[in-house]
Amino acid sequence: MESKVSGFLKEAMAPEIQNSFMAPALKRSFAAHLPLITEINKAHVLMLLRCGIIDVSVARQLAKAVVDLQEMGPEGFDLNPALEDSYFNYEAKLIEVLGSDVGGRVHIGRSRNDLKSTIDRLRARTVALNVMGDLLLFRKELIRQGLRFAEVIAPGYTHMQPAQPITFGYYLLGVASGIERDYQRISDCYVRLNRSPLGSAAMAGTSFRIDRNMTAAALGFDGVDFHAQDATATRDTLIELLSAFTLLSGTIGRMAQDFYLMTTYEFKTLRLPDSVAITSSIMPQKKNMAALENLKGRIAIMTGALVTALTGYKGVPYGHAQDGNMDSMRWIWDAFEELAAMVPVATLVVSKAEPEQERMLELVRANFSTVTDLADMLVRETDLSFRDAHHVVGRVVRFAMAQDRKADEITSDMLAQAALDTLGREIRLPQDVLDAALDPAKTIEQRAGTGSPAREDISRMAEKLEQRLEDDTVAFGTRKNQVEEAQRKLGAEFLELLRREDA
Repeated sequence: MESKVSGFLKEAMAPEIQNSFMAPALKRSFAAHLPLITEINKAHVLMLLRCGIIDVSVARQLAKAVVDLQEMGPEGFDLNPALEDSYFNYEAKLIEVLGSDVGGRVHIGRSRNDLKSTIDRLRARTVALNVMGDLLLFRKELIRQGLRFAEVIAPGYTHMQPAQPITFGYYLLGVASGIERDYQRISDCYVRLNRSPLGSAAMAGTSFRIDRNMTAAALGFDGVDFHAQDATATRDTLIELLSAFTLLSGTIGRMAQDFYLMTTYEFKTLRLPDSVAITSSIMPQKKNMAALENLKGRIAIMTGALVTALTGYKGVPYGHAQDGNMDSMRWIWDAFEELAAMVPVATLVVSKAEPEQERMLELVRANFSTVTDLADMLVRETDLSFRDAHHVVGRVVRFAMAQDRKADEITSDMLAQAALDTLGREIRLPQDVLDAALDPAKTIEQRAGTGSPAREDISRMAEKLEQRLEDDTVAFGTRKNQVEEAQRKLGAEFLELLRREDA
């Protein structure tokens, strides 16, 4: 039995290969590929007609069949792994409808190599645009909540130990800054992603006088990938996008981890509604933060896909090959889907989060997080070196802990004794001055101008974040409109071809 796709190959593909490799890949990909093959064929047929490579009669027959197959959907195809992949299954159906003389002309001036690369670019571009749109909403919500809770004093941690007082709004604006960087990485990748490989053919272009710029514009690309071999041999833009998505999942996951701890009974500094929780099958009192667990767990999926892509990609020759352009990409599409689902959930969680303000303030006052400011005051008021002040205050904290006192219960006498023990001389500050140095609200405001939680700094941060969000929203709208307008125009021109009476 001869090959179903080649006049050169004398034997059909072995059933073992069909069943092990081709059939699973075909089953995974065909439904996703069909609408993209349809759009590419629309652009390609119109280009072939305008370049005089096919006549209007052939073009109209192809156009009608393309629309018919589009309306038929994936269910209309009896997928055959002997036909290798999505495109050959599509082309076989097209030829079944039109005959080989007409149906076989759709592939003039291209190869599966540039076709597959174009499919991947279009598919990844759709994901990138969807994620970018959702990220804009996420950034907006982080800024809104950041301003709303700008004065809610909260404990700040380093090494997961009490460090310095911050505000919950300050924390959220920090996450907003990280998400902004993630957005910029995706946006930068989009510039390289949105270039058309179509017309590169197998690796060295085509002898047909096609117009690659025409198909690029019709598909909403910014231009063409000019080097044909590079355009078909590489998927680095997909890996770059996956890398940016992986970093994004890390930013979201770290926030989810913080929220996860904050909602525990032991911390009890954050409240989330029942709508983002699940319960136990046996313990009726349980409110489990499953949404947060899923958010922080997604980075494992992303990292696995990224490592697979990089590992499979590293040994591939600089030309089209299955292991470089298919096997190494195996988990990318699943990872893209998982990441895209994360962002709306993260936005929901932030919108519903309510800080337990009294508990936060209680922890700030109990955990000596204000004593750095006491050391700073000793430097300013008594001309100590910071290291000496650090030692004195450390001893004061030890005294307070031994007496079961909190930071705001430190006295001038305790300070004097600590200085005597440490430096050999007493240092006394008036109690009201000492109290001011240990007041979390006052210490926060004293850090103004240094990127601190002070109201002045938060206002400035939010203003910059809002301005960049506005700029990114405008640029995103331009990109999205370009793609949507290209799709609208392509649809209209294709419909016009169908209606031509001179065919």
